[in-house]
Amino acid sequence: MANLLECPDPYAFRRMWGVVLANVAPGKESEFFSNLGAIHQVRNVFYLFEDYEYLLEVEADSIQELATVMRNHIRHLPGVERTADFIEGNTARFAPVERGTPPAGPERTIY
Repeated sequence: MANLLECPDPYAFRRMWGVVLANVAPGKESEFFSNLGAIHQVRNVFYLFEDYEYLLEVEADSIQELATVMRNHIRHLPGVERTADFIEGNTARFAPVERGTPPAGPERTIY
């Protein structure tokens, strides 16, 4: 790995992360978790109380590895019924957007 101080893009060697929201079929939770343990990119699992049951934090060396883990491994675990995947978007690479002042609107009269 190159020295980050010499690298023109300091984010090139940064690990990528994302989250997967997942629903698991009733009765399949123990099979799901026993297989999930084999995926070393999964860092944390949280139980949710809304539309999805679990939030999985995933970390990988590249965006390609992250996408492969999300699409080909987690999505196909026994019992997984539905997923939603989110991958980190690093805005530090982009120039800041210049924001002007909003146009003045018509004055309102209150009666």
